[in-house]
Amino acid sequence: MHPVLFQIGSLDIRVWGVMVSLGIIAGTYMARRMARREGLDPDLIFDYIIWVVVIGFLGARAWEIMFSWQNYVNAPLSALQFWSGGLSIQGAVAAGLLYTIWFIKKHGINFWHFIDILAPGLILGQAIGRIGCFFNGDAYGIPTQSWIGVIYSPGTAAYAAYGATPLMPAELMEGAGDLAILFVLLFLAKRKPFQGFLGLMYFLLYSLLRFSLEFWRGDSLLLDQTLKAAQVTSLAVAVIAIVVILSKLRKTPDNSP
Repeated sequence: MHPVLFQIGSLDIRVWGVMVSLGIIAGTYMARRMARREGLDPDLIFDYIIWVVVIGFLGARAWEIMFSWQNYVNAPLSALQFWSGGLSIQGAVAAGLLYTIWFIKKHGINFWHFIDILAPGLILGQAIGRIGCFFNGDAYGIPTQSWIGVIYSPGTAAYAAYGATPLMPAELMEGAGDLAILFVLLFLAKRKPFQGFLGLMYFLLYSLLRFSLEFWRGDSLLLDQTLKAAQVTSLAVAVIAIVVILSKLRKTPDNSP
């Protein structure tokens, strides 16, 4: 796999960046369509996504700098060089969550209604973004002798870890699973029993997908000989989602004849 799509002078245009950008665009389009269907101003969704991407990116960089500040003491301007690495998903999630809470309170939007609108676009964006991860050689799988094994290019994280050994294409496997979840969410969109059902199903289904795929991931943190950190967090999220779904179903009036 070749992570660089083409060059403009000394600037590398990477497949990862292109696919993440396409994922954001496609996810935004999907969310705007869902908003229109649900009676919410699509332009409000557009404004939200623009700012949550920017704030999430800044949070990802700030988190990395905060927990590795010693690397920037002697060269503080290098903290601005995000292209050299150092983005934390934890920081992105924390910053994005804080902004989301502020956004829905400012505009008086129901939280459960909002996550229903965002869920299909979010999983679509993830599916497209995973293609970028595949070409970038991160989120890679474990060694395999199967015909689906992929040899990554030198310079990628996958090659640094396993060399020219064929690896499971865990990124594409997750992307395919994400698309399956998208179709399930779209099927349920007109059948949801309560506000928030689509959002909760997103958390449940993606957590189960991620838990399963971690058995084939080669870059994850192991807690013991059987479970990985991502599997523990995925199970926790899945259990919480199930509990909330069951609780809301019990509170939903039975409209059957």
